Amino acid sequence: MIPSVESIVLLLQALAVPLVLVFFYLDGMVIGKFTPPAAFYVAYVALVGPTGGEVLVTAVLSTAAATLGQFTLYRGFNEESPEFLGIRDRLPYVDRIPFLVRERVGERRMRLVSQLFDRFGGWALAVTNAIPGIRSLMSIPAGLSNYPVRRFLVFSTIGNALYLVALTAIAWGLVDLAVSFPWP
Repeated sequence: MIPSVESIVLLLQALAVPLVLVFFYLDGMVIGKFTPPAAFYVAYVALVGPTGGEVLVTAVLSTAAATLGQFTLYRGFNEESPEFLGIRDRLPYVDRIPFLVRERVGERRMRLVSQLFDRFGGWALAVTNAIPGIRSLMSIPAGLSNYPVRRFLVFSTIGNALYLVALTAIAWGLVDLAVSFPWP
């Protein structure tokens, strides 16, 4: 039996928010750059048309997911971070993630990110988290420099929140454009 279009749409609506959150977490860890969470978030807001409250909750949860992903990356590069659950010891290859990320980012981009972080600190973290393409990269020099955890989380959250505000504005702009477009 082939499912109806309505049931497929309902399934996609039900899975949209959890997928967006997973994609933002992976994006925060840099390893999820192959899944652009921004595109999924904008598509969700523009196509599904959630209420303002639903958008607010999704944006807050997405901000938290991205910040948590960045915090995971930060902790991977921070040698002084405590091991809460023993994940590094129990799961094979988890300890290699920071090195894979660093290799994937490239030496030139890492040098630029490190220079920006050394010069501007937490503010560089906040600003770059709001810029597509280089989001999350400041987590690496922050972890390497043993930047204070609370400051990291505050600046990371500020940048991610600004990013989600911009994405929401873009999505709502697309909705307004589609509504006002003279369709044949």
